[in-house]
Amino acid sequence: MPAQCANCGFIFESTDEVGQPCPRCGSLDRRIHSHQDAKAHGFLKLKKKGASSKHKKARADYELQQGERIGKDGKLVSIERVIDRDSEHYTEVVKDKDGNVIANKDERLSEHK
Repeated sequence: MPAQCANCGFIFESTDEVGQPCPRCGSLDRRIHSHQDAKAHGFLKLKKKGASSKHKKARADYELQQGERIGKDGKLVSIERVIDRDSEHYTEVVKDKDGNVIANKDERLSEHK
């Protein structure tokens, strides 16, 4: 973690020197610089329901779900899911962070569990 003297700006090369008086001005005050990376992961859900829908009130005719989530094993996975109630079809592809397929379903919606 980079550190510098808060008084004169001297940059310390090693963490062992940080606790010692500044070699330039003798000050013990330090300015410590820290950096952290953060990543955001999103998940998108799109639903389509026609005016003449034959499905239950709360159900959409077509749903698309796509993005990243924490999987059953606690690790980040990528999911692409399509639920097409008009065609009675369900597809889902789940991949790990390296792109390896964990689950690949392509079945009739009535057979999906």
